[in-house]
Amino acid sequence: MFDIQNYPYDTEHHCLEVGGEAMIFHCHHYLNYLMRSILDADYIDSRPFFIGSAADAVYGQLAHLCQGLSQDEAKRMAAEVYKTFGYGLIDLSGMTEAGITLKTVKSYYSKTWLMKFGRSKKPVDYYTSGFLAAAYAVIFQRPLNTVHAEQTTCMACADACNTHVVRPGECNFASYPAKRPTQFSTAPKVSLGWAHEEAVTSAFLGAHVHMVGNEEGFIPAFGVYITRNQSDYVNRLQFEFMRAMRAVAGDYGEKLATELLLEAGHACGFFTYGGIMTSEEWNTIVKPCLSTREDWIKGLASLINTMGWGYHTAIEISRERAVFRNYNDFEDLSHLRMYGQASKPVPWANSGGFTGLMQLIYNTDLVDGEVINTEEGFRQMRRAKANYKTHITQSIACGDGYLEAVISL
Repeated sequence: MFDIQNYPYDTEHHCLEVGGEAMIFHCHHYLNYLMRSILDADYIDSRPFFIGSAADAVYGQLAHLCQGLSQDEAKRMAAEVYKTFGYGLIDLSGMTEAGITLKTVKSYYSKTWLMKFGRSKKPVDYYTSGFLAAAYAVIFQRPLNTVHAEQTTCMACADACNTHVVRPGECNFASYPAKRPTQFSTAPKVSLGWAHEEAVTSAFLGAHVHMVGNEEGFIPAFGVYITRNQSDYVNRLQFEFMRAMRAVAGDYGEKLATELLLEAGHACGFFTYGGIMTSEEWNTIVKPCLSTREDWIKGLASLINTMGWGYHTAIEISRERAVFRNYNDFEDLSHLRMYGQASKPVPWANSGGFTGLMQLIYNTDLVDGEVINTEEGFRQMRRAKANYKTHITQSIACGDGYLEAVISL
């Protein structure tokens, strides 16, 4: 019923839209680092915006995809979307007007939390709670703010399965106003200027449509588990976390939140990029084109320009300093859709990823064939004396034409 190949990649803006929602790939390292960074700030109540961010993004998407379908067809559509995007398996056949108590043993967030951090004290699959709330509201044509959703058991807590309870009742998660249409930047692009860029990008554009959930509903790729996320879901988590931290601790809270969000980006740069650059696909398609460490950065940029994150390019690259740009950065566009113009730069994931990439290329032996995608490898890199700093100089959400980040020692 649902086929990702019916949604062509926008090669002009380097994005993908499904059912009115911009879609991006993220790995389990980044998503779990982001989630734990927020949850560790236990002096803020993050549960409402964890569930609400997912529910809001999924509701709009499923409302579009399920238009004109019967209730049974809409249930199958929602379950197939969930599986295709890599979140696991859910069976919605038992959902009625009274709601559903859903049990599953295939949960991306619970599985990868255990892989990353071990046992959790509290349930962690907020995304599925939000997804189910949205699916219920769409299928039974109820306002989203009249739905109650909670997770009562979680495999990350050593339970036998995940249990989610969704029913009509007092809403227990955050709701948000309607979003603005996407406003793409019209700034002229400075190209990557690498001879092999088009060939690498084309090769992986052809591959990305095959990155869909397997029989278990997961997408193992590049040595990590990836999901195809609603961009506004992931980014609203960042923005709401920043707002909450600012509310409780002012400038200090904002500074701390910025550091934590950038660190999640560093993890993405290390684990995702490290996984890509040691994968069979990389070794077959990209590595034969590489001569210098700078080529590795340009090869990586050519590949990730198929991920829905906007167009990455490098204005300057050296061991000591690099200037990266992204045209139509996914975080900036999300902020404009959901909150309007920002007073300060917001592209923490992309900018942190640039920094992680620099540390990976120049502070490790990756280019010499060393496999370093381990937790200890990440800690050693972050403790290195030659530690790169991130300075965001331009942000589309602030009115600039592109994201620009200067990474320097």
